[in-house]
Amino acid sequence: MLTISSQKNLTLSWRIFHTSAKPIPGRLLSYLSFQATREGKQKFDIPFNRQQLAEYLSVDHSALSNELGKMQREGLFTVHRNHFLIKTDLV
Repeated sequence: MLTISSQKNLTLSWRIFHTSAKPIPGRLLSYLSFQATREGKQKFDIPFNRQQLAEYLSVDHSALSNELGKMQREGLFTVHRNHFLIKTDLV
């Protein structure tokens, strides 16, 4: 019971960290950097679709999609659905 409670607390703490007063690119980079570090590789899948990711990061779905496209064109990463390939060092 204690383990479950502490895992839930840690998950909520990370969410607060990713959504603290930053613009959308900052929130997205924070989350993707965390996922890449957690997976230990530059290629990984996230457990959300775009709508769920927008809700998790507390941003508008269309604004998130626009930022994903913009950041992909800038060469930071490639994305296909929930699969990401980081091209630069986000950490």
